[in-house]
Amino acid sequence: MKVLSCDWGTSNFRLYLLESTTLACLGQVSSPAGVGVLRHQINEKGVGATAYFLSFLQEQIALLAQQTAEDLQGLPLLISGMASSSIGLFELPYAQLPFRVTGEDIVHHKIEASSTFNHTIYLFSGLQSSNDVMRGEETQVIGLQHSISSVDAILILPGTHSKHIRIQNSKVVDFSTFMTGELFQLTSQRSVLSHSVQSRSIDDKESIDYFKQGVSLLKDGNYLESLFQARTNTLLKNFSPTQNYCFLSGMHIGYEMSSLQQLSSTTEIIICAGDALALLYRAALASLAISNKNYVIPNQQSKMATSFGHLAMLPQLITD
Repeated sequence: MKVLSCDWGTSNFRLYLLESTTLACLGQVSSPAGVGVLRHQINEKGVGATAYFLSFLQEQIALLAQQTAEDLQGLPLLISGMASSSIGLFELPYAQLPFRVTGEDIVHHKIEASSTFNHTIYLFSGLQSSNDVMRGEETQVIGLQHSISSVDAILILPGTHSKHIRIQNSKVVDFSTFMTGELFQLTSQRSVLSHSVQSRSIDDKESIDYFKQGVSLLKDGNYLESLFQARTNTLLKNFSPTQNYCFLSGMHIGYEMSSLQQLSSTTEIIICAGDALALLYRAALASLAISNKNYVIPNQQSKMATSFGHLAMLPQLITD
């Protein structure tokens, strides 16, 4: 059976054609037209939100059909992310903790196919704790369920807003959000520190060494107090802009990862990220002397986590 899987965030849109029995991805399209972008267009134009969102989906499905040379008419469409938020296609309430990683606790909404949009849509909610929320990452957790075998683990999903998800006995029991990626982008590109840094890959011994210096600065320090060091590095210590970029990256990821220093030694740390980012998160763990068992979910599996989550939930949807 073939299905359409959509990961629709605030800033980006990704659509995949999947074969449910083999888990194969047969094609994909992406766009920077995230939910937030489309909502802004809707407000500017004063048009109906539902029709506008569905029209965009129709265009993207047509592009995917063209790319794959497949007939996609009538295929079910599974959507996770901000499409179920107050600015999206249809607002859903958050699922509650504890949340089983097998997906039974997800909140979903079915939008029947119509003469103008001939795909049945299954829209998935986010997840809520007592003081935090997520939309989209809960589907990734479901897609990664077979990689989370430990009794007690922290699953790290790095990104613009990184998530640390506490999983015990196959249930999400808590999670925290860190604005690591967004703050690094703001400080490195839009603050006074932007004059002191220049982007580069952090993937060799020298760059990792400067990255670790940034991590170490925040072992016991204060983030706001320490930030300006990225400026004084160039003024007083002769750091090059590329060296300083590594240093500033280390400060941000190090500050995020320092929250794990109080973990029980038996809690495993699982990192779900591409190879380059996973390297930095493991370097931060080493620099902070966090010795918990840790492992990285393979790159391709990380990329497809949302789609695997959709496929895991497909049987229960079909029987609804």
